[in-house]
Amino acid sequence: MSLPPHHGAPAPGEQIGPYRIVRQLGRGGMGTVYEAVDTSLHRSVALKVIAQRYAGDPAFRTRFVREAQAQASLDSPHVVQVFAHGEVAGRLYIASQLIPDGDLGAMLRHHGPPPPALAVDLIAQVADGLAEAHRAGLVHRDIKPANVLLRNRGTDTVAYLADFGIARQIGAATSLVTGVVAGTPTYMAPELHRGASAGPSTDVYALGCLLWATLTGRAPYVGASDVEVVDAHQVAPVPQLPARTAFERELNRILRAALAKDPTARYPSAAAFRDDLRHALRTTSATRPRPALVAAVIAGVAAVAVAGVLAATLLSRGGDADPGARTTDLATTTDTGSDTGGGDSESGGTEEQRAIANIARTLRDQGKLDAAGAECTARSLVEKNGVAGLQDKGLLDEDLELTQDPNGKVDPKVLADVFTSTVSCLWDGATASP
Repeated sequence: MSLPPHHGAPAPGEQIGPYRIVRQLGRGGMGTVYEAVDTSLHRSVALKVIAQRYAGDPAFRTRFVREAQAQASLDSPHVVQVFAHGEVAGRLYIASQLIPDGDLGAMLRHHGPPPPALAVDLIAQVADGLAEAHRAGLVHRDIKPANVLLRNRGTDTVAYLADFGIARQIGAATSLVTGVVAGTPTYMAPELHRGASAGPSTDVYALGCLLWATLTGRAPYVGASDVEVVDAHQVAPVPQLPARTAFERELNRILRAALAKDPTARYPSAAAFRDDLRHALRTTSATRPRPALVAAVIAGVAAVAVAGVLAATLLSRGGDADPGARTTDLATTTDTGSDTGGGDSESGGTEEQRAIANIARTLRDQGKLDAAGAECTARSLVEKNGVAGLQDKGLLDEDLELTQDPNGKVDPKVLADVFTSTVSCLWDGATASP
């Protein structure tokens, strides 16, 4: 059914132009994004419907058409592709590529920061997409983890820069949003708060913020209010990693260049930033992320997205523990040892070995892990939680098997919960390889 003029938020089954609404994916300041089906081409799309307060502004509508066309012209494997834009019953919409496996923000919230080499690889991909946007004359203006989408393509992971909703063309006098400073304060260059115009250099700064967030799981500057955050961007030192390795020292140099307070001291382009990140991966002791590891990361994010709940929520459902306490830094997962409930192997070895064997078999069959990764993951889970602990949390049934749904499949929520141990094992194996 088509939407009449001034209809409220579209419901599943309703239609905007050729697009039939499936479900709402998210809502932002510029509008609401839905999963929809293109009924003429029979493909799924992400359909963004612009908020009425903007869609009713004639000047906005003119700029919207111009910038939607500019976005559609982008040709990069790391930018979400725009398929079409239009207007139906007074509503402006833009249809783009649907990326189904979650976003970087969700990955960081649910699982903490990935191993450093994987973090750098993902940001280099984003930098490549940003370089194409700048080449086409577009400034993004809102680079942040939620605007980086992730897709698992077999053994590869692709990062996509998304949501050019407040983008503007380089040199344009105004943006799509007028009368306010457009962007997210946590990731905005300091000069923007002093009245400077957005440009490629401010996007480079935001990308530097994104690099830090992906490496550490937190924004570069924090405060009790936006005012404190803005002040920190302008006067606080550039954050640095511990510099224990050559790779960390190289990343600190990159961070200093990307997050320089003086725009002229930053990388001259997103392409230069990208090239330096890739050079750091090639020339330092950092191990390139294994394809299996990357696939595990995205599979975990996708499982949480499909289930519609946080992995931490499931982990804490057996008791009163704070779900936030379950957020795990992947860089430190393997250092926790077995002192968190693993128990004495001499007193419970037979039961533990049965649980390990059962979990490993299921991960091989349904989680698509190799034998070594499945064994390591299963052992890590049992050692850290104990058999009784896994049962209390609903991860193991009475037969010491991973909890299954009525169809005999392991619940995606359960697979999402074993994600952290999977990444730790795969990454340890990668870094130990010659």
